Amino acid sequence: MTDTPSLPLPLGFRDVDATAPEQCVRCLDCLHQLPAGRAYKARALAALQLVAGCTALDVACGLGDDVAQMVAAGARAVGADRSRTLLTAAEARHAASSATFHLADAKALPFASGSFDAVRIDRALQHIAQPELVVREMARVTRRGGVVLCAEPDWGTFLLGGPHSALGERIQHDWIRSFENPWIGRALPGLLSAAGVGELQREEVWLPTHGFAESDLLFDIEANARKLAGAFPEALDWLDHYRSGEAYAGVLMLISWGRKH
Repeated sequence: MTDTPSLPLPLGFRDVDATAPEQCVRCLDCLHQLPAGRAYKARALAALQLVAGCTALDVACGLGDDVAQMVAAGARAVGADRSRTLLTAAEARHAASSATFHLADAKALPFASGSFDAVRIDRALQHIAQPELVVREMARVTRRGGVVLCAEPDWGTFLLGGPHSALGERIQHDWIRSFENPWIGRALPGLLSAAGVGELQREEVWLPTHGFAESDLLFDIEANARKLAGAFPEALDWLDHYRSGEAYAGVLMLISWGRKH
């Protein structure tokens, strides 16, 4: 183990290519492998109500795994992302799929208004300044009556397992405030409504990790504990106890969707 803290993962996702592409890829892959990750993604996919031949867009598509799922559901699916690193990986990973991928800024999507029957974004608004501009763009490229869906964590629900302590509370505090929009999950219905999306629905899915490897990969537990060792002399002992114990953590994922007016 190194005593030098790595770049906080939320900062890495703000500009993947310039910061921490390998770390971000590992995190994305882990989320797709978690049972709870698959569960909330399955609910989000079902909410899109895809039918054979429909058109669908995944904004900030990352590695393209969700785009491939939309293709499997019968859609002519497109992924858009601002990271060349992630798009290159997506194109290689899904070369046998009919999915297509575009380098694009989520605030200025390169598609005509009303191009898609369904548009989604998943865990990206938490990293983007002015998320309302992204949701507005998503609604713009959706046809009237089409589905617009956002799935985001609400970091106000973040739980770090183990007995309560001032150190644990500080680790949670610092992690939450490393996000551009830590409370974005609870804001989703309002953002969708302001963008002209109605008939709003929402679901919540608890996203837990079990064991140190998962918890540390998704929530930067070790890096945050080590950063606090100066202010909290017990930090390294706490970290050893957390690593060898249950090492449980989790956050609530909120899925909100509706139809464009």
